[in-house]
Amino acid sequence: DNPERHIARHPSMLGGKLGEETTFIVNFLLPFGNFVTYFSVPPIQEMPTNVATVWKKFINGNQQDRDARLKLLPVVIDGPWIVKKAVGHGPALLGQAIPLQYFFTQPTGKKKGVYEVDVIITASRIAKGILNVVKSHTKRLTLAFGFIIEAAKESELPETVLCSTQIHSLHLELCPSLPKYFLED
Repeated sequence: DNPERHIARHPSMLGGKLGEETTFIVNFLLPFGNFVTYFSVPPIQEMPTNVATVWKKFINGNQQDRDARLKLLPVVIDGPWIVKKAVGHGPALLGQAIPLQYFFTQPTGKKKGVYEVDVIITASRIAKGILNVVKSHTKRLTLAFGFIIEAAKESELPETVLCSTQIHSLHLELCPSLPKYFLED
């Protein structure tokens, strides 16, 4: 019931193979646990120029810069109208509505970069309200999340979805728990 901050510290993340690939993690801290998404990040030279530019600025920026640029695009693909109404449509700057915390580990030697964003849903009354509506319908939902880093200049356009994931008919009672492990603050 207590969500873990800085989930990348846990040795079970990605089966203990975290750091073998450059990874972007979005860790949603929910009142009843964590919802963790993680994405492999391609080498900068393989990204389109505009995406590489905003990605470098994001990982090298400060808290204020990151909060001003990270967007969440939630899409209810299938589900009750009440969930569609609660979730809304269109991208939203996460850092303007919900506290975010960043745990970025730059690449060193054999280890690749690990870039974790903790989305502290538990600190937002509005986000918890939306979550309560969504939670009661998860078994009947198909929900997609896209993450976008906002373009701040014309040269960074067009905005592109950095990564995305989709969940379908989530049975929360069947979701696994991380093995118990003492994590220092």
